[in-house]
Amino acid sequence: MITRRAIAQRGAFCLAVAAAAALSPASALARDGTAVASGSPGAAEPGAAEPGAPVSGAPVVEIVLTGAADHLGAIRTALESQALSAFAVRFRIAPRFDAAALFATRASSGVTLSCWIDVSDPRRAALYFTDPVADRFLVRSIELSGRFDELDRESVAQVVELSLRSLRVDARASLDREQARALILRQTAPPEVPAETPAAAAAPAPAPPRRALELGLFYGVTTHSAEVGLTHGPGVRVALGGGWGRHRVALDARFQYQFERRYEEPRIGLDLRTIALRADVCWLYPVATGVMPIELGVRLGAGVDHVDAAPRPGSAGASGYVPAEASASNAFVLVAGPVAKLPLSRDLRVFTELFVELDPARVRYDLSLAQGTETVLARYRLRPGVIFGVEL
Repeated sequence: MITRRAIAQRGAFCLAVAAAAALSPASALARDGTAVASGSPGAAEPGAAEPGAPVSGAPVVEIVLTGAADHLGAIRTALESQALSAFAVRFRIAPRFDAAALFATRASSGVTLSCWIDVSDPRRAALYFTDPVADRFLVRSIELSGRFDELDRESVAQVVELSLRSLRVDARASLDREQARALILRQTAPPEVPAETPAAAAAPAPAPPRRALELGLFYGVTTHSAEVGLTHGPGVRVALGGGWGRHRVALDARFQYQFERRYEEPRIGLDLRTIALRADVCWLYPVATGVMPIELGVRLGAGVDHVDAAPRPGSAGASGYVPAEASASNAFVLVAGPVAKLPLSRDLRVFTELFVELDPARVRYDLSLAQGTETVLARYRLRPGVIFGVEL
């Protein structure tokens, strides 16, 4: 006899078996959907798109990889393992980045977002993102180490994930077609060699290299007085120069011997020999074009004229005048004027200077008479002159 208790136990066992049989297909279907969504078991091989959208309803992302094969495999592993778990990913490999394909619409393919990852340059990853109708874009660039190590792969994966999420939920963060096209063309265009502009062609060429120590030989002519006219003679210049940029400054020391000049009148004659010593500073700047630019500048300085004066009898031979002994005197002189130099070669230059000398105190030569003195010769206080020379 079957009791009520036994009937209840048999009913409960049958219900449990039926429930287990009903849940088994659902569990298997859920496992299949999860596998496809993750992109691992059901992912397509490189070079072919994955078939079908996932059952879970996750957004489908097509990722096109361009670059070295070992780098592409590492990128795919990084994306599949961690970065894109919220997306159903289709991978495809392309020989090179195709901007036309990026701008083409793909609304009928079932793809929600598209991403091109170009690692052809080992030191730079270029990433391009777009929506299915190709009217919103993101463009990213990542600096790489050149070794494509773990840090490089992590950086690429994070940028891909954040950019896909941003493009999907925030239209304000994206570029329109024209903006994206201009940016991509600027990134992918080869660098242009700038054409030489007229301004650049006309820019003055730098002066040839200069040594710090310079030696020069010159010949100078200077006005003296109404009675003597001109004094002239050869000289030597030693300079210590330096500069900044195209400017040059030199400290000069000059020695000049001025040939003897004779003044004669009926009563007395006078022989003058002068040694001119100068110290000055000279500033120069190149102003002309070409391989040998002209340098212009100014010179400021001071010095001493050492004059030997030897009295002589006059032209009339008057016996009432007794010539005095020869004497020497020094006169302080200030000098200033413009300078021009032209390089003839790396180590040889010609130069010319126009200058004016100033005697702070008037220099004159007097004739002693019984009633006093009489000025025989007076040097100009302002005396222009010119120098021509070569410089090593």
